[in-house]
Amino acid sequence: MTKAALLILMLTTSIFANAQDSLKNKPFTDHLHSSLQFRNNHLWRGSEVATGLVYTGNLYVQYGNVYGGFWAGGNTTGSYKEFNTYVGFKVKNFSAELWDIYNYSPGAGYNNREFFNYNSYETGRFWDLRTNYTISNKIPLTLSWNTVIFGRDRNLSNTENRYSTFVSAEYPFVKNDKWEISGRVGYSFALNNTKGETGNFFAPKAGVNEVSLMFTRNLKIANYTLPVGFWPMWNPVTNKAYFQFSIQPFSF
Repeated sequence: MTKAALLILMLTTSIFANAQDSLKNKPFTDHLHSSLQFRNNHLWRGSEVATGLVYTGNLYVQYGNVYGGFWAGGNTTGSYKEFNTYVGFKVKNFSAELWDIYNYSPGAGYNNREFFNYNSYETGRFWDLRTNYTISNKIPLTLSWNTVIFGRDRNLSNTENRYSTFVSAEYPFVKNDKWEISGRVGYSFALNNTKGETGNFFAPKAGVNEVSLMFTRNLKIANYTLPVGFWPMWNPVTNKAYFQFSIQPFSF
């Protein structure tokens, strides 16, 4: 087992070890959570990862401030396939997560055939280290710093990691029983660009690569609540714009 695989195994084991005493006194299923979404595309940090009828879902276990689980996505044509594992913790207004992201879509231009390949020169996965801090309840501005610390974020000669980074600020303008409306601005760059290279994992050059407005309407149908999402997103770096429509049939 490589050092990379060993590290994520140790992090996952640590999270479940912290919850072990409580799980003995409470059913394991009481700590399980899940959700399912249907969308017309998959948007992420200024890019449209997939189009068509996209479905995404997650399953995770949480105890106290620590949690870990799985996130998966696909579409009805089979051209998009993704399976991720993540662990994280949250203390007051701060949270940190490590995501092991593996997009094994058939048309990928990288290694999408070896799930357990953790060789930094060959792997098709990448590790995304995410941190978020919300200033306060009165000023609910969330500042985020996210860096790709391992995997297929390499320079053109495949000799070094670029450590591509995406920083963002997000603010909720409206939040009530019916509507949630927020805005986000994101900037991407590489911490370790090789001389002559300007790109990063998220964009062909450093700059503001996401400007988003997110709208969620909670539709009441008898005793059932159906969140419906509308998300226009602009990418000034690539001169592109996208719109996402989504529904969330369940979440618990």
